[in-house]
Amino acid sequence: MKRIQRIAMCVFLMMPMIAAAGEIIDGVIATVSRRPVLQSEWDEATRFEAFMQQKPLSAVTEKDRVSALQRLIDRRLLEAQMGSPGYLAPSKEEVRSNLAKLRAQIPAAQDEQGWQAVLVSYYLTEREIEDHLRTETQMMNFVEVRLRPNVHIQPEEVEGYYRAQLLPDLEKAGVKLVTLQEVEPRIRELLVQQHIDQLLDAWLHNLREQTPVHSTVPLPASPANDGAGGA
Repeated sequence: MKRIQRIAMCVFLMMPMIAAAGEIIDGVIATVSRRPVLQSEWDEATRFEAFMQQKPLSAVTEKDRVSALQRLIDRRLLEAQMGSPGYLAPSKEEVRSNLAKLRAQIPAAQDEQGWQAVLVSYYLTEREIEDHLRTETQMMNFVEVRLRPNVHIQPEEVEGYYRAQLLPDLEKAGVKLVTLQEVEPRIRELLVQQHIDQLLDAWLHNLREQTPVHSTVPLPASPANDGAGGA
């Protein structure tokens, strides 16, 4: 029974369109400024996100799949703003380092046999994981370069977070209190990242408004409107 369920899930997550004559073809699920997003790309992105969360494929919902498609489209929108495909891309060494750190966080992947078993369970290869990590890092680098210069954190913001958020949390946890001077750099960086997230949501919203995006799958409301999302 379990074997049948695994086969069914594999077909559900990896299934491209099948022609009447039995020939397997890859369907176009969406277009971003006339650039196609393929069914296979969507399926792989869904499996990769499940892998990153260490969420069994059997637990992936249709909402998860639609969210993965939205993020895939958002990445296409950002890629169009980058110009050169290799702009701010990480080195091979950085990708391998990120892969090693990721693997170290997965208990079942501590040895090679366990690692390969994890990959098989998500129908992914190590090369595909590296490709996704490279893309994710490149996107983060691009967002940082474009948006961080627009973020300016005032001292009162840092102090406000310290007094209204951090101190109450520390007192509630019953741990030793820290001074503002000790944690000011970390609070400042946290606030910077929060502001970058807000700017990114607004930027993606504007890009969706300005770019022809067509999808055969109904997409969720814009993050700029509902406060969710990200690239």
